[in-house]
Amino acid sequence: MASDQGQCQALQLSDDQRCQKEATHADGLFCGFHSKQVFALYKGYKRRNALLDTLDNEAPKYLKNAREPLANDNFEAIEDERTLREVHSHLFDKYVLLGNVIDARKLHHKHFYSLNVDYGHQAYIDKLISQRHIVLKAMQRVEKRTTQVLYQKEKWFAWVREVQEEEEANDEKEQKKVKQEAALFKRHVKKLEGRLAKVRQKEEQKRQDAYLEDAYRERMAMAAEEDDEAWDPIEDMGHLKRSRYIDLIKHFLWLNTVEEGEEELPPLEEIPPLEPSPPPEPETPSKKTKKKAKAKAAKAGRSSVQPSSETHTGQGRLIAALREGKYPIPGAELPEPDRNNIETEEEMRNRLSHGVKKNYDNVWGFQIVGTLENPYETHEKTAPMTDDEIESTVSDIRQIKHLLFCRLLLGQASMLPAALRANSVEEFLNDPQVAESDLRDLCLKVEEPTLQNIRDACADFARGDEAEEGEDADEAEEEDEDDETFEELLNGDSRYKNLHTEDWLLEKFLGQLEKKKPSKKKKKQKSKKKTKVTVCGKSIWNHASEKAMSRDGWLQFSVMAKDCDLKHAIQLCRNWNEFSDLNLLTLWQYFPASNWVSWGNNRLIQQLQELGFFPYFVDLEAQQHSRYNQVGGRSSNRRQHDIVETRNIIVGHMKRNDPITRRFLQYLLMRTGELLIMVRDGKTGRVITAPPEEQLWTYRMKQGLGRASKNEWRNVLEVGPLYFDMTDMLREWRFGFDDYYDVFIWDFVPCQSSLDMYNVVITELRNAWRIKHPRDVYQHMKPLLTTMTREKDTMRTRLIKPDEKVESLWDTIMDERSEFRLFDIKGHSVKCRTGTELDSSPYMFYNDVNVLEDEILFPDELVSNKKNVPFREIRNGVSRIEDGVLPSAIRHLEKGMEAFTMGKDPMKALKAVKDRDNNSIWSIPKVWETGLKQARKETLSDARRSLLKRTGLSTTQKSMSLDQRLNISDPMETMERDRSFGFKDSFHAGDLEPGSNENWDQVQERINAMLATPHAGPTDWVWFLAEILDWLDLRADYKDYTHDPAFPWPHGFIIQDLVKAFALVAMFFPEAEAATLVTQFIKSKQCDDFRNTLLFDPKERSKTLPDRRSRTSYKFRDPAFWTEWNEFLKTKSFYADVYPFDWSLAIRPIVAR
Repeated sequence: MASDQGQCQALQLSDDQRCQKEATHADGLFCGFHSKQVFALYKGYKRRNALLDTLDNEAPKYLKNAREPLANDNFEAIEDERTLREVHSHLFDKYVLLGNVIDARKLHHKHFYSLNVDYGHQAYIDKLISQRHIVLKAMQRVEKRTTQVLYQKEKWFAWVREVQEEEEANDEKEQKKVKQEAALFKRHVKKLEGRLAKVRQKEEQKRQDAYLEDAYRERMAMAAEEDDEAWDPIEDMGHLKRSRYIDLIKHFLWLNTVEEGEEELPPLEEIPPLEPSPPPEPETPSKKTKKKAKAKAAKAGRSSVQPSSETHTGQGRLIAALREGKYPIPGAELPEPDRNNIETEEEMRNRLSHGVKKNYDNVWGFQIVGTLENPYETHEKTAPMTDDEIESTVSDIRQIKHLLFCRLLLGQASMLPAALRANSVEEFLNDPQVAESDLRDLCLKVEEPTLQNIRDACADFARGDEAEEGEDADEAEEEDEDDETFEELLNGDSRYKNLHTEDWLLEKFLGQLEKKKPSKKKKKQKSKKKTKVTVCGKSIWNHASEKAMSRDGWLQFSVMAKDCDLKHAIQLCRNWNEFSDLNLLTLWQYFPASNWVSWGNNRLIQQLQELGFFPYFVDLEAQQHSRYNQVGGRSSNRRQHDIVETRNIIVGHMKRNDPITRRFLQYLLMRTGELLIMVRDGKTGRVITAPPEEQLWTYRMKQGLGRASKNEWRNVLEVGPLYFDMTDMLREWRFGFDDYYDVFIWDFVPCQSSLDMYNVVITELRNAWRIKHPRDVYQHMKPLLTTMTREKDTMRTRLIKPDEKVESLWDTIMDERSEFRLFDIKGHSVKCRTGTELDSSPYMFYNDVNVLEDEILFPDELVSNKKNVPFREIRNGVSRIEDGVLPSAIRHLEKGMEAFTMGKDPMKALKAVKDRDNNSIWSIPKVWETGLKQARKETLSDARRSLLKRTGLSTTQKSMSLDQRLNISDPMETMERDRSFGFKDSFHAGDLEPGSNENWDQVQERINAMLATPHAGPTDWVWFLAEILDWLDLRADYKDYTHDPAFPWPHGFIIQDLVKAFALVAMFFPEAEAATLVTQFIKSKQCDDFRNTLLFDPKERSKTLPDRRSRTSYKFRDPAFWTEWNEFLKTKSFYADVYPFDWSLAIRPIVAR
């Protein structure tokens, strides 16, 4: 301490370093220079304190008469601009004065009395800080109210207020902003060295002048009192602080500062190439914060399974999470990359001109280098851009930065009026009405813009001053979804109710109710679109993020957000088409970003991505995870077993309501002996198709003593809601839209090779795209590839300029010199197939068998080229029976729901619907009701009257409705009758005769039309049916039902079946008197087309032998029939290569039907 005696104890204002001069003034505390400075500073803050005390007396009339305290006043009572300006001017002066007093007192204590502790002084400063914060918030509310008064009639005002309210809701506390400010200056200290050097120079100049001033004052002792304000550093420090914010903003926006002037950019050749910046190292906590850090680490460990699952892969990570009981939180957001490292223009030019090393940290699996998509030259580094591309991109980014700045200003209510007044960014920054704290907040936001803000700015730049029409594709999708019947919806909900993640059926019904109500809000929402506001001379649109961004826009985005990963960019895509283009551009290495290389770099995954299937969870290690350990009972130990079976699984996304997706999923559903598939709608959370519940497992085990065959399997992992959440937790990317299907594909047989499953998936994907040759893989990329070319020297992929004559990537692919090869990998052997070998295998690509199969599976594609087709399970009568809900019950519920949507009572409507359901399998035909009624009115003989009594036709139970009849009927009777019609539908649907289904439907339509027609004419046919009942010893009014399957009756629906059977047979006996009714109907005009069919021309019909199965089953066929099949089984080649094509041509269409 002795060495410090006599040294000035002040800290220099420029760099906070201890003054090295001798303490000659102020009782040996300071040097001459700092004694003057501390005295001037003291007088300055005392003077400002006095001004602050008198400022409230000069307040505007509104503030003097205000009933609410300033902290709570929202200034809604002020309606004129003049009063608002007066209030704002007063608050601004008070805010500036408070800031000067606070800064002066802090500076006085920190730089001159840092060794002293004055708690009273600090408490007063805290009081002033609180007061300044109240004034700042009040000033912001005044600005908001001013904006509302001036611009509330403008079209853009409503959505700007929404942006500001969202910004206010996410606003951070003042204490956090102070810490962020300190970190900001620490990160960019080099950028501010020029201004700090000027401060040090000015301080040194004052120190030299101090000695001259001392000599002069000795000579002028009797002169007037010295002006101490010249030594007061507060004004300079305030200007420095404000200027530092402005300088940083200009640095971020690539604007030249006034002091720096214009600087020439160095040539590109002289700048050394850059390498990608390494990730920031974790900070080491000090000893004081050790306990706190441990507590935070423990808390993080409880909320995440990442540390424990780093050593596992695939489903092993799921098993580890389950064992530790750490269940995932679904829908967790991906952490955004570090955006603090903002490049200068020179650094960006350097990076684009030299390329950077690619980041392969997250790449797994094998790669193929030297292909069209992955040339040798760009394997290690990104391809350098051409000089023209660099100039264009840098020029565009400079304007995008300005648009980004303007879009950030929209969320700041206190700065918006100044931004609206300014004609440029420089004019706004030089506006003295913008508070220093606002500049600080803006500086923090400009330094760390969100990826969404960057994307919106790129979209603003592409749009310019012209609005774009929004695509209203939702209406078309809703029409396709409404095409699904109520029966399909209800069956789907009940069939997979344990797998749905949301109550989608209820939401759908509620949505239909809302659509039927006239809504005025939709018109208002549509009218407020396409509005803009001019901020700092730039036009900002309110719908920047609603449209898909162009390729140039994504290029600018990838250059600006250089540390961003493609997995983050995917979240910003507005629809599937935008994401699909972004995927293809990345696969063709269009973006000069080092972190985007990990997307699709595994060749297996890349092939799936090229064909529209995007896996996000892959586990192809079933053979490694499975084990079969058993110990026999004859050893010294007891019999025991330890068995684990695992299935390979791929989980990914495909485009929703797409024809290719529909074909692919249907193809996989037909291969249930190899693969199992579950499809979940990303928009509704509805499971559309899934295998039986016993096949949902992907990881199961048996462990214990005794025989393994006597022990039950324990399913550890099953595909279901928990599995959905766990895979969602582990995924590295997710969409920002819901226009997709979630597809889960896993092996049927456990412990299989991964490539066996993969080959099935990729083959069916090729068939779904109808690829007949390897060259056709690129056919759907043609619109993209025809607009792109590749530089011969650098292998840079870029867009072709207008009127530029160069070879496109599509021309390269179609060139005859381009050779395509397929590699078959089995174990450690790799087999290469060239063009001639590919042609020799008829099953490698789409063929004639697939054409016939598609005609049966997708008949709508033959008559329509519709692009929006949802995937639905192909169901038949038998499958509907297995769903557990009777078709007739669904039919009645559907009609009841229709009545309910019209505002009627659902229960009453349902009963009325049942009673009016004349076309159902339960109702008595209208022709029979009217005919029997007429027969009863005739003069009856004793024989006919006795006949009616014996058959139960003499009376009818008029008081019992159909609804009551169904309620009192035996449940087994109702179920069997309902199911019998489902079996009939399936039986006829399986008819292989061409046109048989159409003919059957036509006959049923005519018969139902006749049965629904009221009777007219003689009643001979009624007595004929009564005689049949009497001959069979049956009655028409049975109430009992026999459960013995050997007895066909009694049951309560005999008369319905009898009348329908009579109508089907009577049309072939036109001469019979009893058939007169049917004959007359067939001869009517409505049956002209039906009467001319082959059904009534048996001679012509007999000329063609129908396609029917023989009565001999495969067990009793002649052994000679199997000779060719036995010879085929002896071949050693892969069956898919040698299976006779004509056999497939005959069998696969039958299987599809």
